[in-house]
Formats: sequence, structure tokens, C-alpha cells
Amino acid sequence: MTSHAARAQADVEIRRLTVDDFDLFREIRAEALRTHPQTFGSAEEDEGGEAMLAAYRHWLSGAILGAFVRGNLIGVAGFYVSPARRSQHRGHIFTVHVRENGRGKGFGDRLIKELLAHAEARVEQVHLEVLLEATAAIRTYKRNGFEVYGTDPCAVRIGDVTYDKYLMVRKFSH
Repeated sequence: MTSHAARAQADVEIRRLTVDDFDLFREIRAEALRTHPQTFGSAEEDEGGEAMLAAYRHWLSGAILGAFVRGNLIGVAGFYVSPARRSQHRGHIFTVHVRENGRGKGFGDRLIKELLAHAEARVEQVHLEVLLEATAAIRTYKRNGFEVYGTDPCAVRIGDVTYDKYLMVRKFSH
């Protein structure tokens, strides 16, 4: 007998998003910002308008993967290499989000595995930040070889509430 999660995994397509996927990306980011504002939100998104749209176009010119189930975008995860010359041995995972109806089915795990495969040929280590409260995400990252190396206290403030983030790293052995 095949489990529901195994069937969902078989139906998933992971592919790189392009500017042609702009509307799909904008929709899933809006959902992420609405449901988890403490996790997401760039300065450009705070400004909105053209600044936000330009940031999204820039991100889509890089490595943002999407998980699709029967043509529907269910999750995203991005990767970039540090732009500073002396830090180009470091990559960063950002904008990871799986829609509520896709959680617990391995989509986030698949996105992280695909990003790490992409990153391994480009960098020596990959960094990410995750809210301390995001226990499912932390488990996914640990399963994929990430370890906590620090805590960023009060990393995010929304009104009077602050949120701490773990700093995590995955080192490659090359």
C-alpha cells in the first residue's frame, strides 16, 4: 500500500522558476507574508510597488525552485551566492515556503535537496536563517545536514513583538 505522502512525492515536479512564473511567485510570496509575516519580508516588500516587483524579477533571474503538483505551485526555495568577492565560497538559502496544504508531504525536503545539489558545485558551505519556532523547518534542515551555529536575538520585530532566529550552516566536504 502506498502512503499519501509517497503518492504526493511521485506527483511533484521540481523546477527552476523563471520570469514567466512571476505571477505564481508573487502569489505564493503574498501568501507567505500574510500567513507568516515574522518569517518573510524584504525591505522592497515593505516598500511595495515597483521596488517589490523589481526585487521579485531579480530573484527570479537567480535560482529559485518551485515545487509543482499537477501544475499548481505548492512551494518555493531560493539560493544565491554571496556577492562579496571574499565571501563567494558561501551560499545562502532564502524564501523557503510550502503552502499549508502541502506541508508534511516532503515537498520542503525535496526543494532543499535540489538546492543543495545545485549549491554543492558552486560553494563550500550554505547558510540560512530560521525562526526558533519553526520546528518543522528546523527538522527538515537538520535532516539535510544543517547545524545550528548561533542565534540572532530579536532578529525580526513586528510591532512590539520580536523573534529570534537560528543561524544554520551546511558544509560540503570538497
